[in-house]
Amino acid sequence: MNTSPSLFVSVAAAGLAGVAAFLTPNTARADRVVVEESSEDYEARHSLDVAFDGEGAIPLMDRRFQSGNDLTGGGGFKVRVGEQIRFPRLRFTPELGYGYDHLFATDNANNAFAWDMHRLFAGARVGFGRVVVPTFYGHVGYGWRDTRDPSVAQASGVALDVGFALDFHVVPHLGFGAHVEYAAIDAQPYTPQWLALGLHADLAF
Repeated sequence: MNTSPSLFVSVAAAGLAGVAAFLTPNTARADRVVVEESSEDYEARHSLDVAFDGEGAIPLMDRRFQSGNDLTGGGGFKVRVGEQIRFPRLRFTPELGYGYDHLFATDNANNAFAWDMHRLFAGARVGFGRVVVPTFYGHVGYGWRDTRDPSVAQASGVALDVGFALDFHVVPHLGFGAHVEYAAIDAQPYTPQWLALGLHADLAF
């Protein structure tokens, strides 16, 4: 049987068209990709926040009292537990905590004593930013002083502190930074007042 050239060309063209139609969806078709924007910047989130502060203490009251105590520097720590609430570029943390600070003292006979200050407090922290977070905070509560010095009796009263911290959040759920704080306990007489300088870290669950 003789096959005309025109029929051969028609069949070949139809075959090529079929192959092209088969390949076109896999090579030329653009997949539709939907990218959902993260809601982290727009939805408030909260988590349990546990923190620890370590600090040095510098007395701000008169260093020498009528009792003869000469106060020098010391140190202490704080443990804080709160609820961190995160908004876009804002962190708000109501919290409770315990603080302990120690000052060294000597009397006129060069006897060494220790001023131990304890605090139970409640307050809040407000930070601005996501990675580098300047933070302002304040607390109020109850505090007491124990000197183990017969010339300075134990006493207690209202405790308060205000401070500034610079926090860094470069790892998820972990923050760390440095702080400066003014603290006082209204324990009469010889009301303890001191400046705390230190480092801190917090873990969000």
